Amino acid sequence: MKFYLAIILVIVAVVVADQDDDLWESYKAKFDKNHPPEKEASRKQKFIQKQRQIEKHNKENKNWKMTHNKFTDLTDEEKKVLRGARMEQRSKPKVNGYPVLDRALPASIDYRGNKCMQPVKNQGACGSCWSFSAITALEFNRCKKTGNAVALSEQMLVDCDAYNHGCHGGDYTKAWQYILEKGGAMKSSVYPYISGVNNQTNESCMFNSFSVSAKVSSYDWVIPYPNATASMAYLQSDGPLPTTMKILDSFFNYLSGVYSDPACIVADENDVDHAVVIVGYGTTTATSTVPATPYWIVRNSWGTGWGLNGYFMIKRGVNMCNIESWTAYVRVV
Repeated sequence: MKFYLAIILVIVAVVVADQDDDLWESYKAKFDKNHPPEKEASRKQKFIQKQRQIEKHNKENKNWKMTHNKFTDLTDEEKKVLRGARMEQRSKPKVNGYPVLDRALPASIDYRGNKCMQPVKNQGACGSCWSFSAITALEFNRCKKTGNAVALSEQMLVDCDAYNHGCHGGDYTKAWQYILEKGGAMKSSVYPYISGVNNQTNESCMFNSFSVSAKVSSYDWVIPYPNATASMAYLQSDGPLPTTMKILDSFFNYLSGVYSDPACIVADENDVDHAVVIVGYGTTTATSTVPATPYWIVRNSWGTGWGLNGYFMIKRGVNMCNIESWTAYVRVV
């Protein structure tokens, strides 16, 4: 009997191994992966480990789903490059009596389809998420004021902004301060993004005041913080809100649904590492297995092949991953 059981186990192991091989080859073809021979085994092992994690998560979790994407077989060091928020501790108080909280708020907001929202972009292998967050809000508010859509340059900030650290991270509020002092942000058509694209970098600043298309008049943190209602109010009055959050490894493989993780309820508000932009909010419809869940709609800078065409939803009102601690707004001249 033991002999036959051993044979069955061997057969099962062989079948599973063959399935893993097929999945690995399909994954490489889909995401154009071509690893050198010395790295093939370790990359494949990461893929198989993630495959098991995805299978288990999607079977057990009813709130959000995971999938394979271009990040599946990356090393931890390679993933660190994608986290580029370097926020300074704030001296501003956490509370005030700002009357913005008194205004009526709609049940939902979604700026994804607004004409002032530029297409989702891709920071590539560069910790420049801070520049994409700063530029997204500036683009939107400039368009909102003039009625004309505009695409602004993240590369200008990566190359020129001495308050921040280019591909090594930064703070979107300091980016706005730089733009305010410099006299404006250039168009991306004149100063296109190349950092993180095929490992290209720019060594020097090529700022040209004649190509400026948006100027900052003021900016500030949303206060009080962390406060979901305050952020909702500013989202209504001032458009998309850059913020920063802590990224867990599972987040890289987000597919759909309202992201949440008990491990991402973080006590230290300074424990954050990735800048994103809140562009809306809403509440899911309750089902027989999942209660109604308040959520934020958030724009990422990892391209349209990630998440919900470059966006994700995350649980609202509980400061998930510290996302409600760092919302900020900008206003244009």
